[in-house]
This record gives sequence, structure tokens and C-alpha cells, in this order.
Amino acid sequence: MASRGNIVIVLLFMLLLAASGLALLTHTGYHLEVVAARRERRLGAAALGQALLLGMHRYREKLAASDMNAYPAPERDFFNEANFPESAESGFLCRHDFTRFILRDAGGFRVTRVHDLIRASGGSGRLAGTGRADVDLVCGDIPAGEFGLLVAQKSEKTPAAFLAAHGVDYAGSQLPQVGNFAVAADMKSMIADALGLPVTIPDWRRIREKFGFEPSDAPLPPGVYLARDEEEVRAVFVEGDLQKLVFSAAGGWQSIHFSQNGRNSDLRYQPGLRGAVWNNDDLGGALFNEKIVVHGSVWAIEQDGPAAFLPAARLELLACGRLVVRSGLESGNLDLGREKFPGLLLMTDGRDFFSDDEVNADVVVDVDGDAVVQAQVISSGTLVNGAADVNITGSLFARGIENAGKLQVGAAAGDFAFDDRILLRSFKFLKNFRVHFIEEGSDEE
Repeated sequence: MASRGNIVIVLLFMLLLAASGLALLTHTGYHLEVVAARRERRLGAAALGQALLLGMHRYREKLAASDMNAYPAPERDFFNEANFPESAESGFLCRHDFTRFILRDAGGFRVTRVHDLIRASGGSGRLAGTGRADVDLVCGDIPAGEFGLLVAQKSEKTPAAFLAAHGVDYAGSQLPQVGNFAVAADMKSMIADALGLPVTIPDWRRIREKFGFEPSDAPLPPGVYLARDEEEVRAVFVEGDLQKLVFSAAGGWQSIHFSQNGRNSDLRYQPGLRGAVWNNDDLGGALFNEKIVVHGSVWAIEQDGPAAFLPAARLELLACGRLVVRSGLESGNLDLGREKFPGLLLMTDGRDFFSDDEVNADVVVDVDGDAVVQAQVISSGTLVNGAADVNITGSLFARGIENAGKLQVGAAAGDFAFDDRILLRSFKFLKNFRVHFIEEGSDEE
């Protein structure tokens, strides 16, 4: 009986062991299926994300290659299913879903934000996902502070191809533009306002009166003059070429050195505060409006010392002639990782302020080695760079680009709008392409 009982126990144990082994095999098989399903899910999700990114890349490429001025109302004539039909990307179907709303509409200037939800679906497991991209469409009379890089030169190439051919690396968020653009800057009005003249078109008789000369229609003698009112220095006016214009900043003071025909003048001030000093003479608590008007060219614009500008400086240099930058121009904000905003507007007019004769209005960067130029450039001529590696931190408008070195332009829209009268009239272009997020999902659990 005892041996029969042992046999029964052994048989029961073997039956239990077999059942446990079968359960383990079943669980292992299920686990392997789960692992395989999860792996397939991860691969599918990666493929979905790649399809969305590729769709966004193709979307941005088409935006950059398209001329918004070819459409009466591009917010609807361009951003639609006809121009962006459903397409296949990496085994997924992608379609575009557009929505639009107005950010600004005043004074002949309108900004429309276009949302694009790029929806991808398909693949294994019926995956679906959405990527969102935004782009701003600016139309009408566009202030100069809104654009990033515009070259007013006809070209059969796309803007990206044109810039690559000219050795230009553009790092701004706005889409670069190359084409038949024109800045409509009312320079005469800007100069009259800068000097505090009671007219919209400056003339020599008014200017001579402003600076205390006898009435006449003759030009001022060459020199550097302060346009003063009771409590402010409205501008520095230079008659004739400047050999050198030097910027420096230290101890909370912004300094500007003028050199003309062997004569030197110096202006010191604190941006936004009273107490300007001219050639070591206190100007009676005057506030300097940070405008320099040159009736001629400036043959050397340089930095002296570790900083050209205080972080708060916003200087405007307007000239009818050439501007030649001979060194880097950087602010005193040396914090790593912080964006360097332009401290200077370099603007040239291709016609003489008074005679309207055509003049050479190139902006030339002629430096040794690498250089950072914290400036916004609006040139009625060509931007010329020598063999150096130059980074212009503000926006750029020029009639053309000549570049023997490496030129980088990086701008943030609206960061330095000097004067609302500097406009692109009746144009349309895109800026601020941004990808906000990518969401992934599935139609089945």
C-alpha cells in the first residue's frame, strides 16, 4: 500500500510539473508576442515621427521656394489643399489642415498666422500622428524691423540657393527673400526730423540757421556739428566724409569719436539719461537722441576697447555714401548663451541728401580675422565682405551681396525697428516658421 501511495504521489507531482511547464511555455510565448508587438510599435512610432518630420521639411521647402507676391490673397490662395495635397511619406499618408487668424492689421500692415496641422496615418497598427507648424504672413507696408534678410536682386535661383552661392549662412527665424524688393525710406523727412527742422525736406538755408551760420543757400563748411534744442542733442550732423568713427563703452558711458581731416571730436552720454558731454564740456544736462547723419561717406567704423556699445545703446547712422566697417562691433553684454541684439543701424542712401545725385552707397566689411558686427544693415548699395568670417547679428537689406569670405546673418523679427518710416511697400512674405510639437497615437489599443 505504501509503495502504491508513493507511485500516486509521484504521478501527481509529474502531472503538476507538466502543467507548470505548459503554463510557463504559454506565458513565455505570450511574453515574446508582447515584446515583439512592443518592438513593432516602437518601430512604427519611429517611422511615423520620421514621416511627420519629412512632411514638415517638404512643407518648409515649398514655403521658402514660393513667392507670396504672386498671389492676391496668399493666406487662402496659397495655403490650401490644392497647393498641398495629400501625399505619401515613408508608408504613411500625410495631409495638411490649415487654419488662420489675424495677429495685426493697422496702418496698411497686416500679419496673419497660418497654423498647419500635418496629419499622418497608416503603417502597421493603424498608427496616426499630428505635427503642427506655424508661419506668419506679413503683407502691405512692412516696417524694416519685421524682415530678416532681403536681397533686392533678380535671380532664377531659390533664396536658399542664392545665399549658398554667395557664401551666406542665414540663421534668422524669418524666411530669407531674394527678388525685386525696394525699401521706401523717406530719408529727407528722417533727416529733417533728426535735426529738428520745421520742414519735411531739409535745405541748406534751414540747416545753416540751425547751426548759427549767416543765411545762405551754400552748404556748411566741412565739420562735425551738434543739432541741439534746449534739453537735448537731437543728432550729430557731419558735413563731408569722416575718416574715422569709433565706438566704445565703459563704466556706463557710451562714447563716440569723430575724426575728420585731422580734427577730432568726442561725444559721451548714457543712453536714455541726461548729461551728454561734448569734447569734455558738459552740455547742460542734455539728452542725446543717438542719431548720426553724415552728408558723405565714413571710411572707417571701428570699436575701441572690449565693447563698442552699451547693451541699452540704439544708435542710428545715416549716410549718403559708403560705410566701411574696419573691426568687429560688439556690445558689453558678454553673458554666454544670450542673444546679441544689434546696437547700431547702418543705413545708406544711394542719392545725395540735397542734390539727389547718385552716389556709391555700399556697406563694406573689411576686417582681419573673425568678427561679430552687432548691427542692422539697410544698404541702398551692395553689402561687400572681404575674406573674413563675419557674423551680422541684425537684419539685412541690400541691393546685392559680394562675399569672398564667410558671412552669417542672424536676426529676430521686430528686435530693432528704428523708424516706422523705413518700409517695404505693398509686399508680402513669410517669416517665423516654427514647429511646435509632434503627437503620436493609434486607432487601436
